[in-house]
Amino acid sequence: MEDEAIIKLFFARSEQAVRELDMKYGKIFYSLSYNIVNSRQDAEECVNDAYLGTWNAIPPARPDPLLAYVCKIVRNLSPSG
Repeated sequence: MEDEAIIKLFFARSEQAVRELDMKYGKIFYSLSYNIVNSRQDAEECVNDAYLGTWNAIPPARPDPLLAYVCKIVRNLSPSG
């Protein structure tokens, strides 16, 4: 699914938006977080928190590119050492 279609799902407040985001970029988000926290469980929790943060930010935000926007949320929620 294209990023713009995922963003439209967020604007429609469809929970499918989070599922589509996870299917498209979930492995990237998890890897990013895991490389910071070095814990599978903590990385999963950070990614889930990032999905909630994305849900709360879109709308009103209309990020472009979506991947970089959510990666920044994941990075900010992944505490280092």
